[in-house]
Amino acid sequence: MIVDTKAYVLSMIAVLLCSVIRDFLIPLLVWRKHLRNKSYPYRFWFCVITQAALQINQVLLLGFLDICSRYTLLASNILIYGLIIWNYSDKRFFHRCRKLAEELWNAYKHERIFSFTLQCIRRWRGGFTEKIQRWTIWEHMKNNCFEIILLAGLVLYNLWFLLYPVMKVHSYQFPDIPVHQSWIYWLEHDTLFVDGVYPFGMHAMIYFIRAIFGLNLREILLYSGAYQTVLLIIGIYLLAKEVFYAKYTPITVVVFISMMLNQSRYATSLPQEAGMYAVAGLAYFMLRYLHVRREKFVITSDRRLRRAFRMNSYLSRRYIKSEAILLMLCVALVIAYHFYTAIAAIFFVLAIALAYLPRVLKKQYFIPLMYAGIMGAVIAVLPLLACLARGIPFNGSMAWATSVITGEKWEGSELEYKDELADSLGKDTIIDQTEEDQEGDRVKVDYAAMTPEEILRYYYQAIYEFGSDTIFRSDAIQLMFLCMLGGALAGLLLLFAGSTRTTGHDYIAFILYILILFTFGSAEKLGLVELIESARIATFAEPFIGFIILLPVDFVLRILGQWRNRYYQFFLNLMSFAACCGLAAVILITGWFHDIFYFEQAYYNEAEYVLRHIKKTYAKNTFTIVSPTAEYYDVLDYGYHTQLSQFVDMVNGKQESFTFPTKYVFFFIEKRVLNDYLYGYVDVSWEYAVKDFVYLADEQDYHYQRAVLESQAYYWAQEFMRYYPKCFKVFYEDDIYVVYLLEQNIDYPYHLQINYRDNLPAKGRD
Repeated sequence: MIVDTKAYVLSMIAVLLCSVIRDFLIPLLVWRKHLRNKSYPYRFWFCVITQAALQINQVLLLGFLDICSRYTLLASNILIYGLIIWNYSDKRFFHRCRKLAEELWNAYKHERIFSFTLQCIRRWRGGFTEKIQRWTIWEHMKNNCFEIILLAGLVLYNLWFLLYPVMKVHSYQFPDIPVHQSWIYWLEHDTLFVDGVYPFGMHAMIYFIRAIFGLNLREILLYSGAYQTVLLIIGIYLLAKEVFYAKYTPITVVVFISMMLNQSRYATSLPQEAGMYAVAGLAYFMLRYLHVRREKFVITSDRRLRRAFRMNSYLSRRYIKSEAILLMLCVALVIAYHFYTAIAAIFFVLAIALAYLPRVLKKQYFIPLMYAGIMGAVIAVLPLLACLARGIPFNGSMAWATSVITGEKWEGSELEYKDELADSLGKDTIIDQTEEDQEGDRVKVDYAAMTPEEILRYYYQAIYEFGSDTIFRSDAIQLMFLCMLGGALAGLLLLFAGSTRTTGHDYIAFILYILILFTFGSAEKLGLVELIESARIATFAEPFIGFIILLPVDFVLRILGQWRNRYYQFFLNLMSFAACCGLAAVILITGWFHDIFYFEQAYYNEAEYVLRHIKKTYAKNTFTIVSPTAEYYDVLDYGYHTQLSQFVDMVNGKQESFTFPTKYVFFFIEKRVLNDYLYGYVDVSWEYAVKDFVYLADEQDYHYQRAVLESQAYYWAQEFMRYYPKCFKVFYEDDIYVVYLLEQNIDYPYHLQINYRDNLPAKGRD
């Protein structure tokens, strides 16, 4: 396969750099006075959360008003950021500007403008250098240099691991990514929610990079998955620092994730995974809010009844501080990114609330947390409701919600497509010849006939099978359950001491979260409604299983750390680092270390490589690309595109003949068929070319009938080249891909509907 390494590396660096500018550099500059004395974890969360919340809602508002463009987005950002800077300034900006203008004018009149400019530059450079030297981060880095080096190394490793398959194959991992690409593309062309109302968080953040920095949309989608996963990993590290005692235990959690992550969904740009960092942020701020002892606000003049129903006192600045606002924005973000992500957040909130139940029920905690949750939901849902009120329907996949209510399993549009295809072919059903569908009805379990011991044993077996089938190997899942049991006992013991009670609640919260996920992951076997498919549940669970594994280790180090001697604490830190190295060794020795992700390619490298060359070589709107949908949105702003499925249907005589209005027409055809539903990875062959192709004007034509479609296109091209060898030539060819170029007179375009089947092998015609 073609890999243009230099171009791919440069585009990867550009996407990652622009993402960092978007999420960190801009908010650090704009909010620098607010963040000046804040902790570094707070600065990280503040930057990524506020920037995401601002950009998502800003894009939705501009799109709703039909004025979303590069210029309006840039102008609105300048206006908002300018107001923020002005609010934190000393309000003397215009005075300083006037003074500078007067000094420049005087320098110009006395013919010393050049020396004055140099003097201003030297003065500014000296002041800027002095400010940099006063930054507190240098002292922080000096005191935590080894930990920072370890974390930076793990971040680089994760970037390499997540991006290596992309660099090697340079294809979308999942075939539904072009759908997300289309939503961003049409937003760029003044159409919000082109396929219906749907959580738009990931799309808005990618659109920001596309609009402001002008990078290729396909390249952004290829690399954003790795970046958003690194945000999640850093967020989990900060969450672990909030829970665990020893210095290097949070690093150990990151080591576990880095070496064990098996979810290939994290390597690609999908809305659910894009919002998982907000789930970690929600847990972080909710735990921090519950960790602080908050006295009940009482007005002595209130009667007992009035005091019981008083709420406004708990919605003041005393309770709704900046961290509570960030918690509110996290709630908004998990909904804005994906409803499945919102369900994961609900599970986490439920687990923390149950673990902290006595404290959560107190008004000084319950009312502010409830307010943050409600207002966060309002922030996220209000734009969607506005679009629905405007007449934009829900996206088709939102039918999942009604299927959950009715207790049915939502099959999506695939089942409808298969039924329509079967009817067109005169068959009862379309069955995968390589792997038949094995999904049955929900298991009916008679719990009334079982003893409590049998119920417990059946429940454990169900969640164990879920974990070993979808998450990690069976021995790793066994270790997780052992650590879960040890962590639960440790958490109960910690509840008895006032100084460690919050830690005990934290232990129990993480255990409950994983148990809730595993319960819903095995819902089918347990006879429950399957809210989310098991693969998505595994996506929610994997990043947080490291917490469970480390609970017993943290408990031991916490008990041993009661003596506050500085040298002894240094020794405990060494022990935590040794535990980190030990866990890494266990993962390597037992073979739990993850493999490189397999890519279910949306299209081959050759298509992207050749298309990039065509766009650079041929004038705009002088060419047409005939190919599957994967190239559609990468062509529209440069030339024309025709669906290969529609073209083959026309060639087969099933619709009126048409021609192409451009001088150059490129036909992208696979010789090695990419993942046909019925036949898998096969070579084009007359065996498939003689079969019936049913054009349903659906992108799934390429999934269910790809072998037939590509084979018919290939043999048509061979026959057409025999008729017109001078104007129809091979533009590019290798073992798996071929691109043909038709050069024609646009005043007399070629008639392309020829009978190519007569020259197929005799056996094929029979």
